[in-house]
Amino acid sequence: MLEFYVQGKLRRGQFRECPASEYVDRFAGWLRSAGYKRRPGQLRLRGAAHLGYWAAACGVPTDRITEAVLGAFVRHLASCSCPHAFRGRGRSHQEGGQLFVTHLRAVGVLSSPSSAAESVPPVLEQFSAWMRHHRGVRVSTLGNYLPLLHEFVVALGVDAVTYDAAGVRAFILARASRAGRGRAKSLVNAVRMFLRFLAVRGSCPADLAAAVPRIASWRLAALPRYLVADDIARLLATCDPDTTAGARDRAVMLLCVRLGLRAGDVRDLRLGDVDWSRGRLRVLGKGRCETWLPLPQEVGDAILHYLERFRPAISDDHVFLRVCAPLGPLPSSGPIAKLVRRAIERAGIAAPSHGAHVLRHSAATVLLREDVSLDVIGAVLRHRSVESTAHYAKVDVTRLRAIAQPWPASGGASC
Repeated sequence: MLEFYVQGKLRRGQFRECPASEYVDRFAGWLRSAGYKRRPGQLRLRGAAHLGYWAAACGVPTDRITEAVLGAFVRHLASCSCPHAFRGRGRSHQEGGQLFVTHLRAVGVLSSPSSAAESVPPVLEQFSAWMRHHRGVRVSTLGNYLPLLHEFVVALGVDAVTYDAAGVRAFILARASRAGRGRAKSLVNAVRMFLRFLAVRGSCPADLAAAVPRIASWRLAALPRYLVADDIARLLATCDPDTTAGARDRAVMLLCVRLGLRAGDVRDLRLGDVDWSRGRLRVLGKGRCETWLPLPQEVGDAILHYLERFRPAISDDHVFLRVCAPLGPLPSSGPIAKLVRRAIERAGIAAPSHGAHVLRHSAATVLLREDVSLDVIGAVLRHRSVESTAHYAKVDVTRLRAIAQPWPASGGASC
């Protein structure tokens, strides 16, 4: 596979004579399978060979490279003056070295470093398993909770018998004062769920969760942030359906704006979730709640266009994949928020917010203005509470005028 990236015999010979030569061919094959084109692949191969030479000069064989060695190599790049043919200071050398180490770990040549998860107290690992299996919480949510709970355990200790209401409240008030409202609400939710988990195990009193203070907020007080129909059309028009990124991004945004899917729903969508024969789509939402939604013709056509013409032919079954190498599923819902933000900027829309959730709000308001009942809108958006759906009724100004009370006339009797 090295021949795909390195066509000259002389240069191939240099690669096969470097200290890391035993693993270079397999690494080249890994780069090819990950979707790296010729020039980017060449640069990453140079970085791998550079790492091999530098490690050997330090007396470290390729199969003994550690995280510390890799970190020292990255620092070396700032002032590299190596005598070999693969010297260099570019970012591609750093990325090539890091990818090479990742590959060597994947094939078992190098052992995986001690992960952060190994330093997590056992009680938090047990909490994570409980939340996944009994509460259906996503890994991304736990990723937000665990750092906060780690601080909680460090502050109050791992022995839940010693926890009391004063200590819990003192920690939350001190930690929330250093965070924004969104992060503070995550802190409150995380600690409350952790205390409930401990109560289920009998490690602390069941009423201790009631000691967790609430973050002041006025639920459903603000108006929904959404785009009008013309802005939605302009947004979709910025995606070129004849390119990989354009075809993917258009299909993603149509799912959000026509079906009200969350960014995480789109990211987790699998090929088997699309029932083409019945024209429907399976969504596994919060709490592992499975819902089948009708697949509109426009949305189905956009997905099919991407799948047939542009989706990379790899073994992963996620519907939407990365556009750039390494090919594979989107790592989180973050890239979906970013592609929506880029489309909004291209369209020049004065959007009330720039994330993917504005499309979900837009889907609800479009349905409302088409006289779809709140019950149906709630079913499409998969709301657990009718209050969440009623929030969108505030954008129907025409109906609100019909029920609005006149302002009291001046000069009336005082209270």
